Amino acid sequence: MTAFPTTPRWIVLSDDALALEDIYFFLPAMTTLRKEGTRVERFETRRWKFSPKMANARLTGACLLIARTLKPEWIEMLEAHREQHGRICYLLDQDFCGIDSGVDGSTESEARSDRQDMQRRLMALADEVVVVSEQLANALAGQHPMISLLTPPMIGTLPNLHHLDADDWCIGFHGTLAHREDIVALAPVLRDIQARHEETEIELMMGRHLPLALTEIPRLKTMEALGWEAFQDYCARRRIAIGLAPLMADSANHEMSWLRFLDITRMGGVGIYSRRAPFIDLIEDGVDGLLVGDDPAQWTAALEQLLGDRDATRAMAHNAQHKAHEVGDPLRVLDFWRARSTVVRSR
Repeated sequence: MTAFPTTPRWIVLSDDALALEDIYFFLPAMTTLRKEGTRVERFETRRWKFSPKMANARLTGACLLIARTLKPEWIEMLEAHREQHGRICYLLDQDFCGIDSGVDGSTESEARSDRQDMQRRLMALADEVVVVSEQLANALAGQHPMISLLTPPMIGTLPNLHHLDADDWCIGFHGTLAHREDIVALAPVLRDIQARHEETEIELMMGRHLPLALTEIPRLKTMEALGWEAFQDYCARRRIAIGLAPLMADSANHEMSWLRFLDITRMGGVGIYSRRAPFIDLIEDGVDGLLVGDDPAQWTAALEQLLGDRDATRAMAHNAQHKAHEVGDPLRVLDFWRARSTVVRSR
C-alpha cells in the first residue's frame, strides 16, 4: 500500500486540449481550490524534453487530470508507475474508439488507430472517465466502470441586451471547421433570408476556409477562426441577435455538449438549434430558443419568426440568460472537482 500526502494536489498533464482543460477545470475551479489549500498546476507535456525519471518524481502522489490526449511516452511512464500516483481522471469530449479506423493503410487511418489505442490505454489507467455530454456517456457505456457526466459551465459574464433595440441585427455561426457541413446545409436558407432582410448581417468564423456554397450570401462577414483565449475575449465583446446551432442527421458532431448554447447566450443572442441531443434536452422551444428539424424550410421559418417578432425575441434572449445561469453555474463544476480532491487513492 502506498500512502499519499494529505495535502491535495492536482496536476493537469496538458497535451493539446487547453480549451477543454480551461472550460472544465481551471476557470471554474482552480482559484477556489487553491484558496482551500489544494495545490493545482498545469504541466505542458509538449514543451519539455521527456525525462521519465523527472516526470515520475514530479507526479508521485498527485491526482492527475488528462484531457483528451497524451503522448505515448507519458502513457508508458504512467503504466509503469501507476501505483505511485493518486487519482487519475480522464476528461473526454469525443470518442476516438467510435471512429472507424479504416482498413486502407493510409496515414489518416493509422492516425485514427493510434488515437483509439491511446484512448483505450488512458481509460485503463483512469479511476474515472469524465465526459461532457450525455451522448458521449452513452457511447462509452460499458467501456469503464466509472463514467461521470460534467456539463460545461458559463465562462465570463452575460451582457445587457441593449443591442437588440438596434435596427440592424447580426445572425452568427461561430462553429469550427469541424462543423462546416452543418452550416453548408443552411446555405440556401441564409441566401434567402439575406435577400429579404436588408437589416441583417451574417457572421461566420471560417475565413479562408469558407465553403464555396456560402460565398454568395449577401452581407456576409467571414473572419478567421480564433484561438481559445482570443475567442473568449471576442465573445465578451461581440453582440449578436440570433445564433445558429445546426446539428444535422449526418453530422460528425453528435457527441458535442451544449457549449454552443452558452456561447450564443454570452453574445446576447437567441439560438436556433437542431431538434436533437444535446439541445432537445436543454432548450424549451419558443421560450429560451427555437428547436427545428433538418428541413431547410423550418430554419427559414424560425429565422423569420425571430426577425419578425422582435419583442418575443428579446423575451427569449432574457429567458436564455436565466437558463444559462441555471445550467452553467460554475459552483457545480467546482463542487465536482472539490469532491475528487478529497479522495485519497491507496494501493
